[in-house]
Amino acid sequence: MKRLSVSLGIGVIVAVLLPIALLLFGVLTLVWTLSGILLLNGLWLFMFGAALGPKESRLYNAAWGAVIALLSTFAFLPLRYMAGLVVLAVIGATVATVVVRSRSKTA
Repeated sequence: MKRLSVSLGIGVIVAVLLPIALLLFGVLTLVWTLSGILLLNGLWLFMFGAALGPKESRLYNAAWGAVIALLSTFAFLPLRYMAGLVVLAVIGATVATVVVRSRSKTA
């Protein structure tokens, strides 16, 4: 039985092309297209990191996927709030990575 192999690249390609197609059909504006690209790429990286990626980089991929997804909020949140959320997510990703690394070294 063959195992289905999903790469990070195919998801990124779909996450970029889908909002661009919606822009070309007139469904999205340029700002919402950029926001959609960031959101879909962030969600894909989060999902890939949480479930599909290599075990040793799952936390790293999932945490940075959340950061990239939060960048997409520039379209509907004031920039100060968006920047604050991104800074908090970066801090959380850094702390989580340090905690997991320190636990794996002691175990």
